[in-house]
Amino acid sequence: MGKLLGYTALIVLTALIAVGCFLGYILLEGSPPEMEVVSVPETVGREYILTVKVKDARSGIRSISAVLSQDDMVFELDPKIYEIKEWWRGSGVRDETVFWVIKPFELGMAEGKALLRITARDSSWRNDLKGNKQIREIEVLIDIVPPRIAVKSTVHNIRTGGTGLVSYRVSELPSKTGVWIDERFFPGYPKPGGAEDMYVAMVAVPFNVNKPKKMLIEAVDQAGNVARTGFPHRILRRPPKVDKINVTDRFLEQKMPDFMARYPELKGSPLEVFLEVNRELRRRNNQEIENYCKESAPEILWHGSFVCLPNSAFKAGFGDERHYFYKGKEIGLSYHMGSDLASISHAPVPAGNAGLVVFAGYLGIYGNTVILDHGLGLFSMYSHLSEIQVSAGDKVKRGDTIGITGMTGLAGGDHLHFGMMVHGVFVNPLEWWDQKWIQDHILNNLSVQ
Repeated sequence: MGKLLGYTALIVLTALIAVGCFLGYILLEGSPPEMEVVSVPETVGREYILTVKVKDARSGIRSISAVLSQDDMVFELDPKIYEIKEWWRGSGVRDETVFWVIKPFELGMAEGKALLRITARDSSWRNDLKGNKQIREIEVLIDIVPPRIAVKSTVHNIRTGGTGLVSYRVSELPSKTGVWIDERFFPGYPKPGGAEDMYVAMVAVPFNVNKPKKMLIEAVDQAGNVARTGFPHRILRRPPKVDKINVTDRFLEQKMPDFMARYPELKGSPLEVFLEVNRELRRRNNQEIENYCKESAPEILWHGSFVCLPNSAFKAGFGDERHYFYKGKEIGLSYHMGSDLASISHAPVPAGNAGLVVFAGYLGIYGNTVILDHGLGLFSMYSHLSEIQVSAGDKVKRGDTIGITGMTGLAGGDHLHFGMMVHGVFVNPLEWWDQKWIQDHILNNLSVQ
């Protein structure tokens, strides 16, 4: 019996020691919480989201607090307190991410330096039951004044489906700037060879927009403050030319098998395939073109007017409204987003101007296609080629041969489909073949100081 009592006492003592060690490990530990301030700002604008991640693997997180101070003003942000439900296990919160929305302007703070102090405490009994703490102090600059925009260019007469250029000055280095035309954003670039605070944006009014509801210059500073201003403009409406195109069985039998081979999802009769190609594939291809035009060189690569296909006849224009008929019945509608030029069969195709090849390959309804970047968001496109003689990444000069005309894609005969785009928005090539138009609408606005 005595031995049994001795063993029992030893087991109890061992258990008490183990529990004591466990409680000591949890409640008397001396390691502060781990804290990470996500995206530490150099400047804080009118609104900033402060994100803090805290971890404590032992006693758990007790509180996370933040204070913003400037001179004699102290602003305590809403502290995050975590309840200790069982005294022996701490809060039980081991990993937490908290957010605060800081609005210095609404708090009445002024421009200038401020101190952000963030404190995280754990649930241990150290330091007079206040827990171990981790403190992070960050000096930030309060910036609540938006940048100033001064419009410098004066002539912005833009046709529907046409191009323009806006020059403007921004009072401080922007994190983002450009021009909004309705919901389309045209990025601004530092003016080539100009003062540091000068910017230019190449813009376009889509062919089907007669009167944009919004035409604004925008500048966002490093603190996120936003400035917007309008600029003088005049939109000149260009009524579309209406064409009637008869779709024949011969055309369908000649062209649709190639599309069905390239796109296995296209099924049905040749007419059904044509309807899907002319509607859905056209939409997809135009989106692909827009994607290729998202990034552009921040400088002008072109010089002078653009070269046209030599000795060519003009066959179809930009923005033409095309109504398709099959056996006397209208079956579809599309808009022609370029100019069709026909010369001899398999004619050499010159680069319209100096630029960088961003795409060279097959592109659905456009067939074999080359897309060139000319800088500041301006692009040109050459389609229905029988041969491509350049590769993506190549630099070309004005007039260099980049391919041979053909009838790939949805073309019914040998010709060149020539397109121009501004940040993916199709524009009228006629403007870019005209040196006087380029001088009046682009270069004059580019030269202002």
